[in-house]
Amino acid sequence: MVVMWQEVVVAMSVTCRKARAFAVWRNGCAFQWRRQQGCAAKLTRQRSTVLFVILLLLCNSGCSSLGWFGSRDPQAPVVLGADAGPQDVVAAVNGNSSLIRQLQTTNASLSVPGLPGLAADLALERPQQLRIRARAPIGSRPQLDLGSNQDHFWFWVNQNPTGLALGKPSPVYVARHQEFRRSAAPGVLPLEPRWIIEMLGVATLDPAAGYQFSAGPEQLVLRSQIPSPGSPLTRQVVVHPQFGWVLQQQFEDATGTLAIANLSQFRYYPDMGVSLPRRLQIQLLPGRQEEVAFQIDVGDYLINQLIGAPARLWQMPPLEGAPRIDLAAFQAPTQGETHNTASRGLNRPAAAAFRPRYRGLPQLR
Repeated sequence: MVVMWQEVVVAMSVTCRKARAFAVWRNGCAFQWRRQQGCAAKLTRQRSTVLFVILLLLCNSGCSSLGWFGSRDPQAPVVLGADAGPQDVVAAVNGNSSLIRQLQTTNASLSVPGLPGLAADLALERPQQLRIRARAPIGSRPQLDLGSNQDHFWFWVNQNPTGLALGKPSPVYVARHQEFRRSAAPGVLPLEPRWIIEMLGVATLDPAAGYQFSAGPEQLVLRSQIPSPGSPLTRQVVVHPQFGWVLQQQFEDATGTLAIANLSQFRYYPDMGVSLPRRLQIQLLPGRQEEVAFQIDVGDYLINQLIGAPARLWQMPPLEGAPRIDLAAFQAPTQGETHNTASRGLNRPAAAAFRPRYRGLPQLR
């Protein structure tokens, strides 16, 4: 019995030694495996870091052409040198605009601060055919219609956007182009429609005009007098010093600033060889009580092609029930003249009385 027990103890001892030996071997292997895995992970991280640095250096040296990083928009060509003068700037601006006869987008939005954005479309055909329409994103209820054809321009805003308020329909303000300056039209639109078209990214500069020119590292500025019925207009144009983009236009007369257009987010269209802004910030009569300002963001443009029948596009909309107000019937007072309703027997309010109010548009500064 004792011998048997001794044999059992010896057998158990041998088994324990083998088990300890196996455990030591297993732990050693596990440690070695973990060590190998840690080295592999460390090597992978090092390789990833090196690869990232290489790609970063490549991108900084111009690898955007690979299409992996950076903007996918084509790069606009440099058209102005460091020593560009006023005539070089005029040629660059006109060279871009001369390639554009027609412009249209049905993928745009119109917005003012504090109000929901409106779906919008824009179309123009030089020299003076224009259409800007905006509608509610839900229900597609028309909210704004501004247009110009060869004879007239019109301006309509929905002063009852929800359709719940009772009252008269919003009027359509109309004027003939040749009667613009001597009518109350500037009280609705301070600039002729052709200048509004120029503000939308297709500016044309007169090569024969006498320009006041100033050059800076980030912008080139041209100031000139432009012919206009009535008081002369001063036009200031701010141009990108390399790409020739018109970044800003400002129009002034004897009364002060009439309009400012800030253009940004340009895209180059290599098939047409033109650059166009995709953000347009327009201010009419800035800083005045009658100020109207809005922003148009464009998804993309159709260049030199129009969707739909042009005859309908440039036709004043038949807004059912909307009264039509001919602004030429209300003569704007000349300098030093006031309206004498008693002597004329007519109630002719000042031009500013015809300015439409559109859900907070005048509040933008």
